[in-house]
Amino acid sequence: MSIATPYATALYSAATEAKRLREVDADLAAVARAVRENAALSRTLANPAISRDAKTRVFAALCKGGDPLVVRFLEVLQDHRRLGALLEIQSAFADRVRLAQNELAVELTTAVAIDDKTADKVQKQLAAATGLAVTMDRTVDPSILGGVVLRVRDRLVDASLRRRLDLLGRDLRAARIPTV
Repeated sequence: MSIATPYATALYSAATEAKRLREVDADLAAVARAVRENAALSRTLANPAISRDAKTRVFAALCKGGDPLVVRFLEVLQDHRRLGALLEIQSAFADRVRLAQNELAVELTTAVAIDDKTADKVQKQLAAATGLAVTMDRTVDPSILGGVVLRVRDRLVDASLRRRLDLLGRDLRAARIPTV
């Protein structure tokens, strides 16, 4: 079990009990996005030399107008020296929210952009296989050469041409070829 799981579960319980699940989800996602996109903010939160009070002021500024439960949660993470796991915790929390709503978030990576018809077909097949409503983010990564890479929660299905070529190369290097 990941370190993120108990924190995400605790926040989920608190937000559900307070009947503010959507608000907490949106606010925590916004904080995580800010941390991901702002290197200075990320360094500030990770710096043990910066006082608790200073970080609390940063949390308050980040969450201004947002749900106070998120500010309190960030303070708890700080108290337990878990701010470094914020992005992982936010992802686990979002997964928990989506699962409770019978939704599944999927990231589909292809070597070239796929059309909407193909993406809809993949999305419908995933929905039929899981019984959940599927939301899909599509990304393009030419380095995979072909095929697809599918990320669902903490699972990765790599059916890319790059992976197959890497495996073939490994097998060829390990093969013992008899000499005559």
